[in-house]
Parts: sequence; C-alpha cells; structure tokens
Amino acid sequence: MSIITESITVKFFLVEIVSMPAAGEQCPFCQLIANPEQLKVVEETDNFYAWLDINPRARGYTMVVPKEHKDSVEDFSPSEYQEAMSLVRKVVDKAKKGLDADGVSVTMNIDEAAGQMVPHAYIQIFPRFEDEETSGTPTGAVFQPHEEAKENLDKIHDKISSVESDFGVTTKEAHPESKNFKEDESGESSDDIPDDEPGGKNEAIDKIGGNLAGTGTTPLSLGSQEADGDSNESEEQESDSAQAEEKDEVRIDPDHEGKSFEWH
Repeated sequence: MSIITESITVKFFLVEIVSMPAAGEQCPFCQLIANPEQLKVVEETDNFYAWLDINPRARGYTMVVPKEHKDSVEDFSPSEYQEAMSLVRKVVDKAKKGLDADGVSVTMNIDEAAGQMVPHAYIQIFPRFEDEETSGTPTGAVFQPHEEAKENLDKIHDKISSVESDFGVTTKEAHPESKNFKEDESGESSDDIPDDEPGGKNEAIDKIGGNLAGTGTTPLSLGSQEADGDSNESEEQESDSAQAEEKDEVRIDPDHEGKSFEWH
C-alpha cells in the first residue's frame, strides 16, 4: 500500500475526516475494498460487506458498505436496498446473539449535511448495552425540539406528501388463501368453476358452514345458487328460515334465495 493510501486510511479510521474529500480524491472505502484482507468482515453478500470499524464507537460497531462504489444510499437500486437491509438485519441478529446486545441502533447518513463523512454509501449499526452510559438514548437525541417546524407542520406535510417518489414499486403479495392468489396460480376465477367441482361455490358454502360449526354457531344455509324457481328448494329455504327464527340466531329471507339475511 502506498504512503498516500495509508495516510487516507488512517485518517478515516481515526475519524479525523470532518468533511467530504475534494473531487478527484480517491475514495477511502474503495481502497479498503480493493484490499479485503485488511477488513474485519462479519458477514457479506454478493454486493455488500459488513465489517467492523477498527476504531469502533460501540462494541460491535459495524458498517454495511456496497462493494461497488455508490456515492450515497440514494444510489441503491430497489434490489440493492433490499439486499443491504437484509444484511443489516443479519448483523443485528449477530450482535444480539453473539455480543448479548440489549438493543441495536441503525443509522443512514445521506449527504454531508446529514453527517456523511465518506463519499461512499454506508449504513451504520450500533449495538447498544444496558450497562453503558448511553443506554436508552436514541441516536436522534442530537435533534432538539424544533419550534419553527412545529408552527409550520401543515405546510411541511403538504410539501413532503405531494412529492411522488419513483423508487421502486410498492406491492403486497396476495395471501395464499385469497381469491387473487388462487386466480394467479390457476389462471381461472372461482366464478368460472362449476358449483359442484373443487373450488366451486358449493365448496365455499361448506367451508363457511364448517367454520361456524367450529364456533358453536348454527351453520347458515345460504339456499340454492340456482334461480330456476324449483318448489322443493323454496320449501327447504322456508324450513331453514323457520328453524333459524326458533333459535333466534339468523333469519334468512326466502324471497332472496338465502342471499340476504339479518343478524339478531
């Protein structure tokens, strides 16, 4: 390693860098990554390292750093961000189980005004311990109540909420038992399945009845799903309605073929 490289590296680890390096100056993290044998790596993924700082600010103080140069966390793609946060979660687990940490603080300083000291993205992980003086003090304690912000809360809200972020797409995976999930898997809706086949309406009615029976409630008879006006079906509906009224639990309106009912 050259004298210049050693000098820059030592400066960083002694936390003597108080401002971002000038344009064109080599990134200290990139120098470290180019010589991974000097890193105290506790975990890594395809695109990130999690290493211990050799001059830690806490027991187990860890930095999660992209192997490829990224100026800021803002430069992460959605998949890179997910990978980085998964790695952070692993380090949190390691700190709690390996060091008996009582808690963990995670911080991201983005840009110089926010305290980013190196022009290379990083996420800081601080294991916290009850026996230390700083126990219970949040990392945000550096910020005191901001009266001007309080007075202009509505304006600030409008300015922030009105901005549309193009970072990734927020999606929510359908529950495995949901209709949407089953449609995606099978390519067909339950409405397209004959009533008497698996997945049809009759199966759904049986499930409802079984669930109510498990709770001690009389299963509902939802009547016929056919609208052919058969007299036998009408008699069954009237009988079910009479039984429900006697038990003062559910009354099914036969005029609507069991599809409309009231709870007492």
